Amino acid sequence: MTNYPDGAQWPTSPQGPASSSRPRKQGVKQRWVSPVQALCGELFDFSPRRLPTFNRSRIRVLRQLPLLLAGVLTLYLVGPGTAVVAERLQTHWALAALLACVQAAAVPLALIRPVAAWWLSLAAMVPFPLLLAVRDAAPAGLTPWPWTEMGFLAHLTVTLLVAWRVSARLSVAQWLLTLLVGTALGAALSPEGAGKGLLAFGMLSGCGLVLLAAVRGRKEAQRQLRRQEELTEIERFRRTLLEERARIARELHDVVAHHMSVVAVQAEAAPFLVEDPPEAMRESLGSIRRNALAALTEMRHILGMMRSGDAGASSKDGRYAPQPTLENLDELVGNVQAVGLTVKTEISGTPRVLPHHVELSAFRITQEALSNVLRHAPGAKVQIELTYGERDLVVRVVNTPATVPAQRLSGSGHGVLGMRERASMLGGTLHVGVMEDGRFEVRALLPTGASEDS
Repeated sequence: MTNYPDGAQWPTSPQGPASSSRPRKQGVKQRWVSPVQALCGELFDFSPRRLPTFNRSRIRVLRQLPLLLAGVLTLYLVGPGTAVVAERLQTHWALAALLACVQAAAVPLALIRPVAAWWLSLAAMVPFPLLLAVRDAAPAGLTPWPWTEMGFLAHLTVTLLVAWRVSARLSVAQWLLTLLVGTALGAALSPEGAGKGLLAFGMLSGCGLVLLAAVRGRKEAQRQLRRQEELTEIERFRRTLLEERARIARELHDVVAHHMSVVAVQAEAAPFLVEDPPEAMRESLGSIRRNALAALTEMRHILGMMRSGDAGASSKDGRYAPQPTLENLDELVGNVQAVGLTVKTEISGTPRVLPHHVELSAFRITQEALSNVLRHAPGAKVQIELTYGERDLVVRVVNTPATVPAQRLSGSGHGVLGMRERASMLGGTLHVGVMEDGRFEVRALLPTGASEDS
């Protein structure tokens, strides 16, 4: 056995090179056979297709417009087609009507079973030239042999309808088969002017197939573009959601880290506040301190990557500034008033110290609501309401419509998503929408639980 660079092993016999070429030839043959088999399968696929309709139309009759047009065209082809066949063949009207009906029936059938309709139309083009030859009748000067005028129109219509419903390679194969059958009839019967009808059909149907291919390609490109835009929007939404959750997690980390640090410091200092503390107390306080420090270490490890991604947002020493609370609300209001908003703040209920994560979420929701007012309703009047309940806090920001034209500013467009995430994180709810009087409202209900005194 000989090992080749591609990893294959072939016998070291004189027939080695010849045997090594066989798999390559078989592969080439298989690549040719598979498309041919697939095309043959499509040529004899008589399965029904969904009837094309105009679903966007609200009028029921217009929804079935393709079927109605096909029916009208069929009736038009049957009447004159019968008269033309009877006149050219000098035969009984029943036979002429039968031939005309077979040609015309392929038109509505193309909407349901396109491949079967094309075969029916192809078969319907054979009897007329054969009967002409049997009766030794010459076709009229302008007759598009091997069809009549109505038969030519019927087969051209069926060819284009089928090309719209099937694949491009199948429509090209059908076009070539039509020309092949017509050429064979012309060679066998040799009538005068046999090539004019085929030439006209080939040119008209060829132009139609090219135009349909261009339209289908454009529609497919548009569909792919819409699909890509949907995927991009979904990915942008997910990324924004993850970024907002990461930001909330970092802020909560600062809050929890502060309290855990206080616990660790107090547990370390407690033994020195008591003379001769019992050994059990020392061990218990030491355990509390060790667990607090371990929790802080684990949180820093988990959120280390989140912090490293926001190095530009941190201060010079790499530490975050203290997170804002509702005590900083006046400063926030002053900042937005400086850029032209009229803001009024009302506080209802009994103000109290709330858990830090609740005050942080309330501040951020108010901040985002005011930012949206600055973007979309410049010059509006804004009213901020804080309602302290026994176990919840209601934050309500209402603004009037814009008094000056709003300029389109860049942004992620997912500010409401961040507010909703903060509210749901606390088990609360968020309502955003236009009120009956035309004002825009952002209303968040945040559960608070027990108050916090330190």
